[in-house]
Amino acid sequence: MENGQKKLKELFDGRKVFSIPDYQRAYAWDKTRQLPDFLEDIENQSLGRDYFLGTILFQERDEKLQGYDVIDVVDGQQRITTIIIFMKTLLDELATRLGPEEFVDKGLDLVIETYIKSRNRSKLNAISPDNDFFQDYILEDQNGADYITTPSQRRLYSAKQFFAEALAKKPTTELLELKTKLDSHTKVLTYSVKDTAEATLIFETTNDRGKGLTHLEKIKSFLMYKTYLATGEDVDVHLRSIQERFTEIYRELEQFDERLSEDSALQYHCIAFEKWSDKSDYQQPVNYIRNKINPLINSGKKDEALSFIDRFSKELKESFTILRLLMQSQSQGFRDLVCLDRLGAFYPLLTKAYKFDTSANKANFDLVCKFLEIYSFRVFSIQQARSNTGQPALFTAARDFGGKFTPLFDRLTTLINHHSPNKFFKENLQYTDFYAYMHSKDMSYLFWKYENYLRQTEQPICADMSEREYRDATKRTNLTIEHIASQTPEALGIIRNVSILPALNEAFLEEHINRLGNLTFDPASANSSKGNSNIQLKNSNYFKKAPYKTQNELDSFIIDGKWSIGSIEARGKKIIKFCLQRWNPEYLETP
Repeated sequence: MENGQKKLKELFDGRKVFSIPDYQRAYAWDKTRQLPDFLEDIENQSLGRDYFLGTILFQERDEKLQGYDVIDVVDGQQRITTIIIFMKTLLDELATRLGPEEFVDKGLDLVIETYIKSRNRSKLNAISPDNDFFQDYILEDQNGADYITTPSQRRLYSAKQFFAEALAKKPTTELLELKTKLDSHTKVLTYSVKDTAEATLIFETTNDRGKGLTHLEKIKSFLMYKTYLATGEDVDVHLRSIQERFTEIYRELEQFDERLSEDSALQYHCIAFEKWSDKSDYQQPVNYIRNKINPLINSGKKDEALSFIDRFSKELKESFTILRLLMQSQSQGFRDLVCLDRLGAFYPLLTKAYKFDTSANKANFDLVCKFLEIYSFRVFSIQQARSNTGQPALFTAARDFGGKFTPLFDRLTTLINHHSPNKFFKENLQYTDFYAYMHSKDMSYLFWKYENYLRQTEQPICADMSEREYRDATKRTNLTIEHIASQTPEALGIIRNVSILPALNEAFLEEHINRLGNLTFDPASANSSKGNSNIQLKNSNYFKKAPYKTQNELDSFIIDGKWSIGSIEARGKKIIKFCLQRWNPEYLETP
C-alpha cells in the first residue's frame, strides 16, 4: 500500500482485508462522546469540501487470505471500525428506502463491496475475542443483544444502534449526501510499513504527542520503541513478547469494573511494584518509565534497559490479571470494601497482598481486606475524613511490602489508631446530629452489619442478610434510613402507635432526634420478607412488623410504654458497643 494522503474510497478499494491485531485495545468509542463527534463532523462538512479524518498506520503482512492482502491496523483501529459500522448502517437505511433496483442504479451495491464485504469476504477483522460477534451481529442483520459477552461487544452493538437511530430521522437526500461526503471527500494520511520494528518507530514518533492516547497506550508505544532501539537482530522476538503481554492486558481490561480505568490500574501498579521516591513518579508513570529507561540506553546499558522493560511489562500484565481477579473475588473482606465504595487508596496494597499471599484460600489477603475495611469505615465513613487521608502511608506500605504479613498487620493497626483513635470513633458515634452528619450509604452499611450481628447472636439464630439483599435497589425493597421518633411519624411506617412518642419539644429535636439510637433502616415495602421467613416477626403493639431484627428488637427498649430519651440512649449504647468491637483491629485474629 502506498503511503500518503488518500480518500477513504481509495483506502478501502481493492483486494485487501484490514485486521486489528490482538495486542491493540478493543473497540472503545461510545455514544456519549466519540460517536456523536464523528457524526457531527461529517454532518458539518460542506458538500464538495475535503475533510481530514486523521492518520492511520498499517503493517502489511507477507500473506494472503483467499487472494486478499492482509493488512494490520497498528493505529487508527477505532476510526476504521467506526467508518465501517457507519457505512453499514447508512447503506442498510438506504436499501430500505430506495428498494433493490434504485439501490443498484445509484451504485450503492458497489459501496458495500468497497467498505463492508467483497465477494463475501469481510473488509475488517476485529480482535479475535470480538470478531465473531462483529461479523455476525454488526455486519450481518442478526439481533446480537442477547449474545454480548464483553464490554467492547456492547460498545460495537451500541454504535450500530446509535447510527441507526440517528440516520432514521434524516431525509433520503441527506443520507445520500453523507455517503458522498464520507466516500469521496473524506481523506486520511496513511503510513504502511513491512515489519513490526518499523511500525513501532513510526507510531512512537508520530503519535506519542497525539490527543486521546492513554498513559497505558503511551507506555506500550514507548516500551516497544525503546526495545527497537536497544535490540539487535532478534528485535521481532522482543517486540512480539511485549505485544503478547499487552494483548493479555487489554483482554483483562475488558473485564474490569467500569469504575476502574486503565490509567488508574497502571498507577496502582506503579505504586505497588516500582521503587518510587516521590508521588510524581506514580502520578506521571510515562515520565517515570522514560526517566528509568532513557539514561540506560543513552549510556550504552542496553541489556539493563531490556531487562527493565521485560520485568516491567511482565509485572504490569500480572497486575492487570490480579485486578481482574480481585473484582471477581468473593472474599468477605474484599466484598465489604466494595460495598463501602472507597477502594482507590487501597488498590495498590490489595494488588500486592493478593500476589504475595500463598496461604490457603488467600487467608492473609482476606485479613488485609478486613484491616482496610476497618480503616475505611472508621476514617472515611464515621470520621468523614478527606478521601486522601492516610494515602501516603498506605501507598508507602504497598511499595515496601515484601510478603511478610504480620508486620503489615501491625502497620495497618497503627495507621487505624493514628487516624481514628477509639476516643474519636466513639465520640462520632455518640454525636447528637449523627443523622445529618453521616452519608446515608454509610449509615445503611452500619445497620447492615448490625443486623447480621443480631442474627448471629440473638435467638432465633438465622442466616445473614446477604450483600445482594443489602444492595438491592429495586423500589419495593430498597433500604432507607429512617427515624424511629420523628416529627412526621405517620409517614415512616416504623411506629405503629404514635402514642408511644415522647414530647417532640425543642430540646428533644435538638439533642435526640438525630442520634444513632433513634435510627433504623427500613425497606420501601415493610411487607417484603426477602426470603427471611426464618426470622420471627414480632407483631408489636408499638412498631409495625418488619423482616429485620434491627427493628424487631425495638420493643425491648420501650420504657413505661414510651419510646423515650432513655430508649434512644440505651439502644445507642448497644449499637456503639457493637461498633467498637466490630471495627476494632485488635479483635481481628491474625496468625
